[in-house]
Amino acid sequence: MEAMNHKEEKAVSYTVRDLWERGKDHIPSHLTTGSHLIYSSPATLAFNSPGAEGFGVKRAGLSVPGSVMLIVSPGCCGRNTSSISTMPGYENRFFYLLMDETDLVTGRHLKRIPAAVEAICQGLYKKPSVVMICITCVDALLGTDMERVCRKAQERAGVPVRPCYMYALTREGRKPPMVHVRQSLYSMLEKREKDPRAVNLLGFFAPLDEGSELPSLLKQAGIWTIRQISTCPDMEEFMRMSEANFSLVLNTEARPAAEDMNRKLGIPYIELTRLYQIDQIHRQYMALGSALGRDLDDSLPMERAKEAMKKFREAYPDTVFAVGEALNANPFELALALVRYGFQVREIYAALAPEYFVYLRHLAVLSPKTRVYSNLDPSMLTYDGQGRGITMTIGKDAGWYHPGVPGVQWNSDIQPFGFGGVEALFKALYAAAEGKGDASGSLVRVGTHADLKEAGTLKETETTARGYRRVLTPFAPDQSGAVAALYGLGGINVVVDAGGCTGNICGFDEPRWLTQKAAVFSAGLRDMDAILGRDDKLIEKLTDAAERVGGSFAALIGTPVPAVIGTDFRALKRMAEKKVSLPILTVESTGMQWYDKGAEAAYRELFLTLADNNALRTKEGEKTVNVIGTIPMDIPEGLTEGLRQALQERGFEKIRLFGMGASLEDVKRAGDAALTIAASPAAIQAARDLEKRFGIPVEIGVPGAERLLPEEDLTGKRILILHQAVLAESLRRKALVRGAASVTCAAWFMMPGECSREGDVYLKEEEDLTDLVKRGSFDMILGDAVYRPLCGAFKGSWHDLPHFAVSGRWE
Repeated sequence: MEAMNHKEEKAVSYTVRDLWERGKDHIPSHLTTGSHLIYSSPATLAFNSPGAEGFGVKRAGLSVPGSVMLIVSPGCCGRNTSSISTMPGYENRFFYLLMDETDLVTGRHLKRIPAAVEAICQGLYKKPSVVMICITCVDALLGTDMERVCRKAQERAGVPVRPCYMYALTREGRKPPMVHVRQSLYSMLEKREKDPRAVNLLGFFAPLDEGSELPSLLKQAGIWTIRQISTCPDMEEFMRMSEANFSLVLNTEARPAAEDMNRKLGIPYIELTRLYQIDQIHRQYMALGSALGRDLDDSLPMERAKEAMKKFREAYPDTVFAVGEALNANPFELALALVRYGFQVREIYAALAPEYFVYLRHLAVLSPKTRVYSNLDPSMLTYDGQGRGITMTIGKDAGWYHPGVPGVQWNSDIQPFGFGGVEALFKALYAAAEGKGDASGSLVRVGTHADLKEAGTLKETETTARGYRRVLTPFAPDQSGAVAALYGLGGINVVVDAGGCTGNICGFDEPRWLTQKAAVFSAGLRDMDAILGRDDKLIEKLTDAAERVGGSFAALIGTPVPAVIGTDFRALKRMAEKKVSLPILTVESTGMQWYDKGAEAAYRELFLTLADNNALRTKEGEKTVNVIGTIPMDIPEGLTEGLRQALQERGFEKIRLFGMGASLEDVKRAGDAALTIAASPAAIQAARDLEKRFGIPVEIGVPGAERLLPEEDLTGKRILILHQAVLAESLRRKALVRGAASVTCAAWFMMPGECSREGDVYLKEEEDLTDLVKRGSFDMILGDAVYRPLCGAFKGSWHDLPHFAVSGRWE
C-alpha cells in the first residue's frame, strides 16, 4: 500500500496506481465518506452545505419561473438562506415556518403549512406560479407525508404546491436530495403535442456557457428550439418543455427525472458527459450525430479548444497542477485530460467512487504517482501545501490548500460544456498564470425572475401562522453558539449531524473559520445511522479522529437529528470516555433554539470539565479578568479592542476573552482570576458557576460599550435598542447618563433579570417588533439594519448596530 504520511503532517493519500491495483471494490476508507468523521474546512463547504456555493436544494427548487419557497424546518436548517449576503437576487422568494421541540412530538407544524402558504400568496402582489415546500431531515425521520400536506396547501391557497426534500441523511442513498428536486420540478410538466425540432437540456440549474458549441451542433441536426429550465422567461415557456422531441441529460443526477418524463410524457432521452479530453468530446458528438441520424461538423470548436490548450502549454509547459473537486468537472477526468496534454498533475482532492475507475485506469499508466486525498478525511486538518511543487490549482478547494499559487476556481453557476469548456478553461488558466486574476468562480446568479423581487413587493396580510417569517431569515442556532464558544481551544468538535448543520455553522456562523483552522467535524450521519441509533459507530469515528489528529478534548454537539431520535448524550459521553483518551464534553443542542442557549451550555460544560479545581490565586491573578461571552455572535468585531482597552484602563493586565482568543490553559486557570465579567446572557450561568467554585466576583456588562452609541445629542430621546440583552443594558446605562428620556431593550434571545428592566420586550414573532415600534413612539432605534423592513412606521433616526447572529454581519 502506498498511503503516505508526510513527516510534518498526517494527511493520508494514495497513488492512483495503488488505487487502480486495489480495484473499485476495495476503495480505502479514507477516500469515502461513511467510515470517518467529515472534516469541515473551506475546501468541504460545497459538500457540507451545497447551497453555500452553486445550487443546493433551496436554490434549485426555485428554478421554476415565478416560484417561491416555504422552508419548514428547525431554525438551523434555514440559517444559510440569507437573501442579503449569500443569495442576492432571491429577495422575497424564501419564506420560513420554524419548528420547535413540541412540533417534533406532535407534528402540529404540518397543520400550519396551508395557512403559511396562503399568507405567502396574500403577501405578494403577483401570485407565484408554484410554492415549493422544502422540508428537512426532521420530517424525513418523522415519516411526514408531504404529498398529502402539499395537496391541502394547494386547495387552500389556490396555487400549485410541490415538495422538495433537503434530506442530508439520504445524500448517498437511492434518491439523494438533488435527484429528487429535479424530479419534483419536472413533475409539473403536462403532456403536449411534440415538436420534432425541440429538445430539453436537463441536468443543470444554470444555463450553458454561451461559448458552448452544443446548441450550434443541435441546429446542424435540425433542432432549433433548445430549452433549459434556467432560461425559461415565464411559466408558460417552462411548461412548453413538454413539447420536446427528446431530452439531453448533461448530469447523471437528472437521469431519474428524464426517466419520469419518458414514462409520463413520452420524451426519450440521450445522456452526454461533460469532458475535457478533446478527442473524447469529439467521439461523443459523433455518437450523438449517429443517434440523431445526422453528420455533425465539430471541427471549428474543436480547433479553438486545441489552440487554447496549445497556447497555454507553449507558455507554461512545466505546469504542475493540483486538482480539486469543488469545480465544474469530474476531477479524475480533468486530471486525465491534463496529463494527456503533457502536464503534470501531482495531487487530486476528491472522494473516490467506483464509477471514476474508468479514468483511474488510464491515470495509473500515464501518471502513476499522482496522489489522491479526500477533502473530507479528518487527517486533512494537518495538510500543509508548502514544498509540494504545485504551480497551478484548479478548484476552489485546491486553491485553499495552496494560497498564493496561481489558479482558477472553475465553479461559476454558468456551466461550461464540450470544446467551449476546454477553450474557456485554458484561457482562464492562461489569464491566472499571467497574473490577470480569475473570473471563473464568480457566482453569476441566474433564475431569480425579477417579476417577484421588485422593491416593496411584500404587502400586508391578515393570514399568519405561528413561527411564520417572511422578512427575517432564521437566526444562528444553538449548535452554532456551542461551536463558537469552543472554537480555537484545540478540541475536537463533533457536530452530530448529517453534514448540513456543520456546513451552516462553519460557512455562515463562524467568521474565524476562513482564516483559523479548527478541528470541527460532522458525524456524517446517514439514514440508517439515525434509524438504528448507531452510537457505537459514532464513537468509533471519534476514536479514529482522536488517534489521527489529536486534541485537548472532544465535544459532541447536538442537532435536530439526535433530538428527533432521542439520543442519550449522557450515555454517549460515558461510551466516549471508555474509548477516547481525552476529556469529553457534550452539548445537547437541538437546532431549534437560538445561539445563546447553545453557547450557554457549552461555556458551562467547558469550565465544569476543564477548569482546574486547584487553581490558586496568585499575584498575577489579582490583575487577571475572565471575560465570558465574547463570541462573534454576541460582540461586534469593532468592540472587541474597545472592551480590552476599557479593562486595561481599570488596571487589568491579563484579559481572558473566552470565545475570542482565550486559550485552553486560560480555561484551566480560570479559577485564579480576580473578576469574571459576563458580557452576554449566555455567559451569566458559567460566571455564576465560577463564583460558586472559586469565590470569584461576577460583573455583568460590556466594558467599552459606549463606543457604539451615536455621537448626537441624546437628551430627551426615547430609544429602542435591539441586540443581546447584556450589551443592550450596557448601552442603556450610558444613554441614560447622556440624558435619554427612556430606553427600551428588546430581543429574540435570552433576557435574564440581571440585564432587563420593566418595559423590556421579549420578541417571538416578526409582528411583535412591528407592533412594538408602532406603539412605542421612539425617536431613535439602535439595531441591525435587517430589522428595518419590520419597522415601516418608524420616522425617527436609525443607527445600525450589527448583530452577527441575526444578519451574519460582523462589523
